[in-house]
Amino acid sequence: MKRAFNISVLISSLLLFAAAVSAKETWVRVRTKNFTLVSNAGESKARKVAVELEQFRYALSLLFPKARIETPVPTTVFLFKSDDSFTPFKPKYKGKIKENVGGYFVSTDDGNYIALASDARGSLGSTEIIFHEYEHFVVRNNVSGAPLWLNEGLAEFYSTFSPDGERKASLGTPISRHIMALRQSYVQLPLEKLLAVDHKSPYYNESSKAGIFYAKSWALVHYLMLGHDGRRKGQLGQFINGLGTGVPLEENFRQSFKADYKTIEGELDAYVKKFLFPGLTITFNEQLDFAKEAQAAPLTEAESQFHLGDLLLHSNRPEDAEAYLLKSLELDNSIAAARVSLASVRLTQQRLPEAISLLREAVAKDPNDYSGHYHYANALLFNRQHEEALAEYRSAIRLKPDAPQVYFIFARALESIGRDEEAAEAFTKGLDLNPRNTRMFRSRSYLFLRMGRNAAAASDALMFLRRQGWRDDQSPYMALAAYLGLLRSRQSAPAARLLEDVPARLDASQWPYPVIRFLRREITKEELLKLATDNDKLTEAHAYVGLYLSLSGETDSALPHLRWVGEHGNKNFVEYPLALAEMKRLEAEAGARAQ
Repeated sequence: MKRAFNISVLISSLLLFAAAVSAKETWVRVRTKNFTLVSNAGESKARKVAVELEQFRYALSLLFPKARIETPVPTTVFLFKSDDSFTPFKPKYKGKIKENVGGYFVSTDDGNYIALASDARGSLGSTEIIFHEYEHFVVRNNVSGAPLWLNEGLAEFYSTFSPDGERKASLGTPISRHIMALRQSYVQLPLEKLLAVDHKSPYYNESSKAGIFYAKSWALVHYLMLGHDGRRKGQLGQFINGLGTGVPLEENFRQSFKADYKTIEGELDAYVKKFLFPGLTITFNEQLDFAKEAQAAPLTEAESQFHLGDLLLHSNRPEDAEAYLLKSLELDNSIAAARVSLASVRLTQQRLPEAISLLREAVAKDPNDYSGHYHYANALLFNRQHEEALAEYRSAIRLKPDAPQVYFIFARALESIGRDEEAAEAFTKGLDLNPRNTRMFRSRSYLFLRMGRNAAAASDALMFLRRQGWRDDQSPYMALAAYLGLLRSRQSAPAARLLEDVPARLDASQWPYPVIRFLRREITKEELLKLATDNDKLTEAHAYVGLYLSLSGETDSALPHLRWVGEHGNKNFVEYPLALAEMKRLEAEAGARAQ
């Protein structure tokens, strides 16, 4: 135990030392129309990467004119001078730095972050890495529920973008490390296993296995895009469009490509064995020249410390971010953004009073930064200072009216104090700005159920399922919300069809599948309650039993279940306010009849 303590102290000391060392380096910031680069690789290199990224973004906007590439939040790119300089800021897996990572992309409510090294180890160049990471942003904004092989395969395919300095660019050129991996390890990852890899898989996280995963994902996308003179390119587009419809992945794959996994694997095997991998050339109407708009300025030590801490914070490493943010404020107490980020760290440490104090100071120092008001509002909401929080949300919206996430949390705040009509309006404004935000569809669906706007509730729940598919943890609950909304709005036939479809899409061994079985009348309410093995499951079971019995006209049987939720249920569950709203409605009707 003592030795472990000493090691942890040593690690903490090394992190603090790393912060001090980084501060002594020269950091520069390069701004273009759509990106901010923060780099210790030198101004010329930072300018070059900034211009290349603008070129790539412009090319994508022409190749995919319907794609959503604009973003209401800033995109910051961290270009480290070397892999050694980058390593302390790489993501972690099981508590350890993932040293095999050449770059990464993170999207948060505060902004998009891309991080990479200028002279990455191995065969990857900085241009290839940054195009790869930016393609992740494009996929995330435009493709619902993209499986990992598709996400990484597309990113690898488009990472080969290479402008000639005039009006042409090449795309899809062979990637030597992938060809080598395919030669050495192709049979180790059959297609069916490749298509099932997710973010928790060793093939994604372990360096000894990740190589063949990336190689085969690239090869599959390359084949579907360019193989056989692009014969399957249109089918790939159909598959991507099908990802947002709720059709199971394997069924979508079979319908789109008119073939099963085995057939496509045979075609891919033959394609890979040729090792020819054709590329294509794109011609633009004008020269891709963005060099003039790039503006560079040196960063102070305090500013560089802030940016590094902010990167760690938004890479889900708040404990490592703290030292950099504290150092930034020690060097320059006027940086409001450092206070905002440090407040986020304090919130993860459950030090709410300190977070509120930091945010109060931040908005005083920079009243025109919407982010400070937004985070201050969140902290005040955590502290149950509802009216003060609402005022700060309104300030954030006034300063940044195109930020959908502000409307989302603003709506949740209004909802929490019973201002449902205003909440619905805020959700709608947020969805107008980002119609792919499934969190807002989910939240508005439950709000509409409570408000009695049942057809709209069902519509939102079904939209969630179309956008998110059935793999999300919330998908079964959205099916339940859609079912209730359809039944309440007297759409019994669509409700019945939904219940018929659900079993094929869910894991029967997982909760809340027993609730589905109850609604399908396969088990009784007593059997359902026996399967609810803890208070959380009992909260849901009693709520859905009560809601269903109420819909069936069995008011006297429904009320005890709804009252159980009110007296014993988990107040943080969405079923809690649903049950209370229904109980209140039934009791009001009973009172009216008694008069």
